[in-house]
Amino acid sequence: MPNAAAHRLGAALVVGGISHHAEQQSGQATAKPLVHAAMAALCGTLPDILEPAFHPNHRQFFHSMGFAGILGYGLYSLHRWKPEPGDELGHILKTVGLIAGGSYLIHLAMDFITPKSLPLM
Repeated sequence: MPNAAAHRLGAALVVGGISHHAEQQSGQATAKPLVHAAMAALCGTLPDILEPAFHPNHRQFFHSMGFAGILGYGLYSLHRWKPEPGDELGHILKTVGLIAGGSYLIHLAMDFITPKSLPLM
């Protein structure tokens, strides 16, 4: 069963890898993938902050397939949102939202493959 360290590492590797791939596609080379990976590692345990694992059956709404679907749709909408040119705050909020939400979904995916899996709701 994944613990907090595994959730953080999984989120950092996936988000950092996606960020690195996106930079390679655009011909850039910056430290952004490392920053994004660090942010993902910080957000990798968000579901367990909302629903602490005090007992084996702690997985409720924020650890459910239903919430994963809602969050996935929200991330899809956020990804499609185009902040106005020159709106640096909008670009920062979009990036932070995608990283935090993606880290949350990675956590749920890691919990999904455990013997307890995730509840429907």
